[in-house]
Amino acid sequence: MEHKSHPRNDRIFLYENVRFILIVLVVVGHAIDLNTAQSKVYKSLFLWIYSFHMPLFLFLSGLFHKNKNITAKVLGYICIGFLWKIVYFIEKMLIYGEASFSLLLDGGIPWYMFVLAIYIVVSYSLRNMNKRFLLLFSVMIACFVGYDTGIGDFLYLSRAVVFYPFFLLGEMINAETLAKAAENKRIKGMAFAVLAIWGVACLAGLDQLYFLRPLFTGRNPFSVNEIFNRWGCVFRMVCYIISVITGFSVIGIVPNRSVPAITLFGRRTLQVYFWHYFVITILDKLEVNDLLMATTGGRLIWILSAVFLAVVLSLKPFAFPTKNILKACKSCND
Repeated sequence: MEHKSHPRNDRIFLYENVRFILIVLVVVGHAIDLNTAQSKVYKSLFLWIYSFHMPLFLFLSGLFHKNKNITAKVLGYICIGFLWKIVYFIEKMLIYGEASFSLLLDGGIPWYMFVLAIYIVVSYSLRNMNKRFLLLFSVMIACFVGYDTGIGDFLYLSRAVVFYPFFLLGEMINAETLAKAAENKRIKGMAFAVLAIWGVACLAGLDQLYFLRPLFTGRNPFSVNEIFNRWGCVFRMVCYIISVITGFSVIGIVPNRSVPAITLFGRRTLQVYFWHYFVITILDKLEVNDLLMATTGGRLIWILSAVFLAVVLSLKPFAFPTKNILKACKSCND
C-alpha cells in the first residue's frame, strides 16, 4: 500500500485504480474469513482473493519504490504498525475483557507495515546488486523457507521472505511500459479469461485447491500440511506462478484512465488498511456476520457491506493517523 505522489497522467491512474480494487478485496477477504468454515462460496472467494491481492500490492510498492527518504519511510511504517497493535489491544480489552500483546510477533494486520519497512531497508542495502540474481535467489530461498518450522510470525520473517520476490519484481519493471502493454486489447481479453478461469477453478475445484490456502497467506511452515513435507517447495512455486499470472491479469483488466472516486480512493489505501479491521471486529462481536450467514442474500449483504466499508474508510477524515505519522516522520528526516 506504499504510495507516493506522481505526476497526474493516465499511466498513474491505472495503478491507483488497481490499488482501490485491491484494498476492497483486502476488506472483503478479512470479512469473509470470519465465516469461511460455514460457506464454500466464501472459501472459494477467499482462495481467489488471496492468490494475488497481497502479492500484487507488494509488487506495486516495489514498482514505485525509490531509495530516497529511507529513514522516514521505515520509521513511519514501523510506527503505524506498532500503533495498530496498541489500538487493537485496547479494542479487544474493551470488547472481550482480555487480549494478548506481542511486540515482535504478529500474524494479523500489522505484518504488512513491518514487511514494507524490511523491504525498504533491504532494497537500499542491496541497491547495487544484480536484481535478476537477487530475484532468482529470493525465489529459491522462499521455496525452501517453509521447511524451517522456526520461521513464522516472529519478526514477520515468513511473510517477509515469501513475498519479497514480488516487491523485487516491481523494482525491476518499468511502470509506463507495463501500463502500455496492459492497453493491448488481446492482453485484456486474456486477462479477463485468466481471472474467470481461476475463479471457476476455485469454485468448482475447491476441494482439490483449498489446501493451497496456507501457502497463499505466506505465514505458514510446510508442516501445516503433510503433503507439503516433501513437495512444499514445488507447491510454493505453483502458488508463485498463479499469483504472478493472476496479478498481472488484474492490471490488464483495470481501466487506464481517471475514474470518479475510484482513482482518488486508490491514493488512500493505507488509511483503509489501518482502520477496517477495527470495524470488522466490532461487527463480529455484535454477531452481524453470523446472523447474515443464514441466507444466501445475507451472505451477499455481508460482502457488499465490506465493499461499502472500504469506500467509507477511503474518505478524507480517516486519513488520521496514518497520514500524520508519515508526515511527521518525513519532517523529522528532513
